This record gives sequence, structure tokens and C-alpha cells, in this order.
Amino acid sequence: MSTPQDAVLARLDGDLVGLTREVERIRADLHTLRTTPAPVRPALPPAPVPVWAPPTAWAPPPAWAPRAVPPPPRGGPARPPRPPRTPRVSWTPARLLAVTGGATTVLGVVLLLVLAAGRGWFGPEARVIGGALLGLALVGVGVRVRRRAGTDEAPAGAVALVATGVAALFLADVAAVALFDLLPLALAAPLALAVTAGGLALADRWRHLGLALGVLVAAALAAPLVVGAPTPTLVTVLLAAQVAAVVVARRRAWPVVAAVAAVASTLAALGAAIRFLAGGTFSDLPTTVAVLAVLAAGVASAVAVGAPGRAVAASLLGLPVLPVLLVAPGLARVPGALVAGGVAVALLLAVVAWDSAHQRPLALVAGTAGTVSLLVATLIAVDAGPVSVPLLAEAAVLAVAAAVSRRVGPLVAAAVLGLVGLATAWAADAPPDLLADFPTRPFVLVAPGGTATSGDVAELVGALATSLLLGAAAAAAVVALARLDVLRDRTQKAVAVGGLGVIGLYGATGTVLATALLVSPTRGAFLVGHVLVTVSWTAVALVLLVRGLQSSLPRILGGVLVVAAVVKLLLFDLTALDGLARVAAFLGAGLVLLAAGTGYARAVAGAAGGGAGADGTAAPTSDASSSTVGPSATGGRQPEA
Repeated sequence: MSTPQDAVLARLDGDLVGLTREVERIRADLHTLRTTPAPVRPALPPAPVPVWAPPTAWAPPPAWAPRAVPPPPRGGPARPPRPPRTPRVSWTPARLLAVTGGATTVLGVVLLLVLAAGRGWFGPEARVIGGALLGLALVGVGVRVRRRAGTDEAPAGAVALVATGVAALFLADVAAVALFDLLPLALAAPLALAVTAGGLALADRWRHLGLALGVLVAAALAAPLVVGAPTPTLVTVLLAAQVAAVVVARRRAWPVVAAVAAVASTLAALGAAIRFLAGGTFSDLPTTVAVLAVLAAGVASAVAVGAPGRAVAASLLGLPVLPVLLVAPGLARVPGALVAGGVAVALLLAVVAWDSAHQRPLALVAGTAGTVSLLVATLIAVDAGPVSVPLLAEAAVLAVAAAVSRRVGPLVAAAVLGLVGLATAWAADAPPDLLADFPTRPFVLVAPGGTATSGDVAELVGALATSLLLGAAAAAAVVALARLDVLRDRTQKAVAVGGLGVIGLYGATGTVLATALLVSPTRGAFLVGHVLVTVSWTAVALVLLVRGLQSSLPRILGGVLVVAAVVKLLLFDLTALDGLARVAAFLGAGLVLLAAGTGYARAVAGAAGGGAGADGTAAPTSDASSSTVGPSATGGRQPEA
């Protein structure tokens, strides 16, 4: 019988036979390759000597190879990293105790100065000297605590001590001038400036914003308690603190310091102005000087703060104008007009300087405040006569200035003054009754059964002047809009020019009728005036439409005039006029419209034909004849007939 060893031997014997056959096949293939002739190949140039090159991983990618751009992250582009936030002040128990102790001490100084004065305790000199000595002691202790701390940051206790001491010194100075008359204001104001400057100098040296704010806030809150009411004296001492704060705010770029000081003096000036307007006991000159000084300090603060706080600078400039606008109406007519007018001129001149220096926020605030001041000055200056005449004259001048200088600011100011003047003219100086009815008192020189008076003549002359200035202001505004090209959209341009055209028509109608009534205050003159108005509208429309072949602005005005003439014919002339006046109005307007249609159609056909000559070739056109106003004056098309 066979054993497992026999099976293994048989399998190995078979494997050896297979290997022998495979070796024989490989040997036969080698023999075949050796006996077959090799193909002839062309000679190759010798290989260059290899030079060392960096590995492939070191080599830069080829210039032409496109670099792989990572796909954008989902949810939009990646946001820039946020700047690190300024760490907030941590109100530790020590800091809270220091601030509370400082506030309590300041209140104690106030009680020492005010309550002791009411109860008769001590003498005035003792109270003032005691408050000053307490302030000096607190400042000295605070400086010593700061030196012993040995750290870069001032401890909360030292800051509270110094702020409280400076506030106590400030209050002692205020009490000496306001309560006890121990010091004149000419000496107390420099002392207040020196005290505040000393406290802010320590804040600057320690680089501690909290100390600067503490000095100003403590003085601003406690000083009114000592004085008892907003007076020019309070405004002056707080103004001295503001002057000291501007220097530190500029040096350390702390706009909030200038803002706190300016708000304190402005609120005091506003309170003094309200009290003066309500019939305060102090005189005109100190109040006026105080509010003007606050405004000057506000302008200086706005310029000093500059770019680090544009919103703060704008508020520093705009807020001090309010006390001036409240004090000016309370003065006599001439001084009040001079104060408000001088402020208006100064601010409007500052607009030009700041706009040239690219200080747009300051220019915007100054322009707004200057326009309001000019409006107030005009209303104060006009004692008798039509108020709309100076307002419309100023609006016309500002519109001309906008057209000449190509600046939008004067045009906005002109719009404000013009709207107020238009409302005044519509209500009183040149009302619609003057245009629509006869007789209309007091706009006729001779009423039925009466005689002319000087007052009637003055009223009618005022209506004539108002109407003339309405037309002039509207025309100047249209020219300014055309030169500035601020309304690029055709719809907006049509609406604006159409509205100004209606205002100009109102002024022109009032001018014609007022002139006719001045010549002959009769119904016949009133009717003749309306006939002239209707015919003149259509004639001017013809001229504007012809001019509109090269510019869209006259074409819009001409269309407004045509529509207005037709509406006037149907709604007013058909019912208000009678007899020959109605016939003359319709015939005159109809003939002018017919001539306008014929002439305009001929002009459009000539423009469309390009001025072809007799031989059928197009005649050359000059630049002036083919020019348009603006890139879309005709929208790339010829005007339709």
C-alpha cells in the first residue's frame, strides 16, 4: 500500500518534469533571437555629459502651467478677521469703591460751599480756602499713591483721588466768582483753565483716559449745583475747561474728551439762552459773548479733533449753533440780525474751505447751520414789507453761485430759502387771489368807491418784486441744474424742471398782472394782463421748442409751457374772461400755437434731413449745430414733430 511519503515524492517528480520543459522552451527562444539579424538604426549623437540638477520636487512649476485655485468656500467670500476688541474696564470692588468715594467727596465739597453759604457757617474766604486745600491734598495723595504703585497702569485709587481733587479745586474757583464775588470773572476763568489743564496734564502723563473723563465729568456735573442756574459765568468757566480739553484730545487722539467738554459748555450756553429768551435778569452783551465764544470753541474743537472722530467733530460744530439761534431773536432787530448774519457768513465761508480740504462731514454740518442762520437773520432783519423778497433774492444769488462754482451745496441752500420764500409769497406777499380775481384787496390801487393810498401802492409794489424774484430764482435754479448735471435720469430731470417751470410761470404771471394794475387799477387792465400772459406763454414755448432740437432742457420747458397755456385757456380764460378779452386770448394763443406747430415740424424735418444740399448730398454741420447738452440729451433720436 502507498504511504503519504510516496504521494509527496510523486508530486515533486511532476514539478521537476514541468520545470525541465519550461527551461527547454526558454532556451529555444533565445536561440531564435540570436540567429535573427538586428535592424539597422540611424546613428544618434553622443549623449551630453549629465549636469547636476535639483530633484523634481525642488523645481518650480512651469510658468505656463495653470495653478490650482482652491474652490471658494461655501456661504460667500471669507470675511476679514475682526480687529481685536478693546478690553472693557473691569469694575472690580476696588475700582467701584474708589469711584463711589470720589463722587461722595465731590458732593461733600458742594455741600460745604453751598449749604454753608445758606446757613452762614464759616466765612466765604474760609469756605473757598478750605475747598481749595482739600483739593490740593487729594491731588497730592493721588500722585503719591501712583508713584508707590510701581506699575505701568495707574491704580484706581490714585485716579479717583486726583479726579476728586481737581474737581474740588474747580468748584472752589467757581464758588469764589459766582457765590461770594471774591474773584472777578477775568481772573476766575484763567484759574479754571489752569486747574483743568493740570488735571488733564496728569491724565496725559499717565496715559489714562478715565482720569481725563473723570476730571471733566465731575467739574461739569458739580459746577451747576454751585452756581444754581445757567448763567454767563457758568458758561465761561466751563468754556475754559473745554479749551484745556482740546489740547489733550488733539495730542492723545481722544475725541471723546473734547466731546464731553463741548457738551458741558454747550448745555450751559443753551440753558443760558433759553433763560435769556424767557426774560432772564442778566444783560444782552454777556450772554451774546458767551454763546459766540462757545460756538468759536466748538469750531476749534471740530478742527482739532479732525479725522479720528468725524462724527464727533461734526457734532462739536453743529451743537453750539443752537444757543446762538436762540439768543439772536431775543436781541434788538439790528444786533440780532448782525449776530445771526455774521454766524451765517462765517459758516458758509468755512464750507468752501472744508470742501476744498475734503472734510465733507464738517462742510455738510457747516452748510446746514449756515443756511439756518441765514434764514433766521433774514426773518429778524425784515421789520416791515414782504418777507419773501429777501429770501427769494438770497435763493437766486445762491443758485447763481452754484451754477458758477459747480457745487451742489449752494444749490441745496438756495432750495431751502426758496421754498420758505415761496410759501411766504403764496400765503401773503403774492397770493393766488392776485392772479385769479379782481378786485383783490389790498392789491388794487383804487377799490370800488375808494381812493388809492400809499399802503396799497406799497403792497402792489411788493407783489411785483416778489413775482419778479420768483421767476428769477426759478430760472437760476434751472441753469444750475443744467450746469451741475445732477439729475441724469430723464424722468427726474423732467419732474424737477417741470416744477421749477411752474414756479417761474407763477412769478411771470404775477409780474405781468402787478404791472398792469400799477399802470391802470381797473378790470380792463386785469383782463389785458391775462391776455398778455396767455399769448406770451405760447410764444415763449415756441422759442423753447426750437431750442429743444439741440438740448432736452428747453424742450421740457417748452412742453410745460404749452400744457400750462392750454390748461389756462380751458380752466381760467374761458370762465374768468369776458368779451373781447376772451376772444383775444383764444385767437392769439391759437395762432401762436399754429405757428409753433408748423415751425417746429419744419425745424424737426430739417434736423432729420441733416441739411441736405441741392444736389442731395448732406451738407457739413458744425460742432455747435450738432452739439447736445449731456450724454443723453435726445436719447440718440431726433425730437419728434
